[in-house]
Amino acid sequence: MSNPVAAFQKRYMSYGSWLSEWFYGFIMVAVVTGMINGYGQLALYIFRWEITLWLVVITFGVNIAWGLIDGYTVIYGGLTDKADQEKLIGQLKKDRNNPELRSKLLDLIGDSVAGYLSDENQGKLVDSIIDEGPEFKKRYTLTKEDRNILIATASCDILAVIPVILPFVILGFTPLALTLSRLIAAVAIGYIVFLYAEHTGRRKWMAAGVFFVLTLILMSITYYYGW
Repeated sequence: MSNPVAAFQKRYMSYGSWLSEWFYGFIMVAVVTGMINGYGQLALYIFRWEITLWLVVITFGVNIAWGLIDGYTVIYGGLTDKADQEKLIGQLKKDRNNPELRSKLLDLIGDSVAGYLSDENQGKLVDSIIDEGPEFKKRYTLTKEDRNILIATASCDILAVIPVILPFVILGFTPLALTLSRLIAAVAIGYIVFLYAEHTGRRKWMAAGVFFVLTLILMSITYYYGW
């Protein structure tokens, strides 16, 4: 059975962006959890539910904020690029043989899968884009798809919080909860790096092992030094 949440996210994100957003989410919650646990001795002076509530509020707050920042950055960055591209096409409609403008459009093509085409076919593609491309708009607004991209992006960061803080919610601020939280974060980050390496022909287990250890070190540093 496929995971409907992951399916929704990957429908509106490239696979690389999807992995990256989960990576950011786990890194952020690992750091914040380590910082809060560094002040775990406060549990001796306040009720357990109070410090657990602080943990939940701060970790979700940080990841929600950064998830929304990432999501809006992706959307408005894309809209900005789209506006520039359509402005360029509009200029080429008026002066289709302008070598400087055609060169700019060819650079955009070269950054996409169309860059695998021969120079001749890229030139033909430029002519097709000029003929069929849209006119430049004065105003670009968010669409339903853009909102779904925002939800998909932010949800990666938000959902990454749950498995890392769950041991503290269930067991309290105990050594076992601390160990389980660190292991969950380290395994998750190691697995994401494993997938990066798998898709890029790198040494999968070495890369995953390095980031597994680095995550444990990171959480230990934030635990002992508060950052």
